Amino acid sequence: MVSTANDLNGQAVAMRWHGDRLELLDQRLLPGEEKWLTTQRASEVAQCITDMVVRGAPAIGITAAYGVVLAARYAGGGDWQAEIKQAIRGLAASRPTAVNLFWALERMETVFHGCHSLAEALERLDAEARRIHEEDVAGNQAMADYALDV
Repeated sequence: MVSTANDLNGQAVAMRWHGDRLELLDQRLLPGEEKWLTTQRASEVAQCITDMVVRGAPAIGITAAYGVVLAARYAGGGDWQAEIKQAIRGLAASRPTAVNLFWALERMETVFHGCHSLAEALERLDAEARRIHEEDVAGNQAMADYALDV
C-alpha cells in the first residue's frame, strides 16, 4: 500500500494505528520509495522490528507496544494470558539492544498483569500503547517548541 506519510496535522508519521492493525512505513526504502506494510499479528510486528522496517529507538518502542495490543486482539481465548506473554517475549527478542523496546514492553506488561479478562486486557493495553505514542509525540513537540525559542 502506498500512501502519504503525513497525518491530518501535516506531521510526518512512520506508523498508523487502526485498532485492529498497524501500518508501518518501510524505512528501508526511504527516501526513494514510500511503502506501507500492514501488520495484524505481534509476530509480524516483531519481524518488522528485526528487519529494520522500523528505525529509531522511540519508534521501535511504540511499534512494540502496538504489537502487544495486536496479541491481545487476536488471542485465541483459551490461555490468552500465555499468548500475550509469548508475544511480549517475541517482541523483546526482535531487537535485543533497543532500550526503548524494553521500556515500552515493561509498561505494557505492568498494565497486562492487572487484567482479569481478555476484554479488559485489550482495552487497557490499547490505552497504554496510545499513551506511549502520545507521550513521544508531545515530547518531540516540546523539544521543537523549545528549539524555536533558542
